[in-house]
Amino acid sequence: MGIISWINGIKQKTEFDKAFAYLNNIASIKPNASKVFDLLKELNFDSSDLQLDNLLAELKKIKYASNTNDVYYFYFPIVTHILFYKPKYEKDILDYLIEPNFANGTTETIEMISLIQGAMKFKLSESKNYLTKESQKWIMIELPKMENEVEREIQKCWKELDE
Repeated sequence: MGIISWINGIKQKTEFDKAFAYLNNIASIKPNASKVFDLLKELNFDSSDLQLDNLLAELKKIKYASNTNDVYYFYFPIVTHILFYKPKYEKDILDYLIEPNFANGTTETIEMISLIQGAMKFKLSESKNYLTKESQKWIMIELPKMENEVEREIQKCWKELDE
């Protein structure tokens, strides 16, 4: 039993490393990316609020700038992985998924959820390592239960647009 657990641990690390390799790739221009990678690697259900606060602070420092699609696809794996382990942080990071899609014209809650699920399928068809298994579970199981939270983020976007 010990050998199987050890092999599974190596496989999980390899899958994680592949899913977040892009963070290490941009570390030379966005130094906080490697910090986010390291903090994500330590993330689990027992991670403390302080660990999460550090992760979110480093994530916000990246300030990835590009077109709306690139911004969305940059943050997509990170946010969904975090929310799998720490769903209570959705108020802090769900906007990374909603705002770029809102900017592209998705303004209805059910449509937004469907778009995110479709984006997962699309990106996984391009690369099976794009998302962790945890991210995929969150997208398919938890996200559909979050209509109110998604709607709240859409309403924030409308409010910002009106200001």
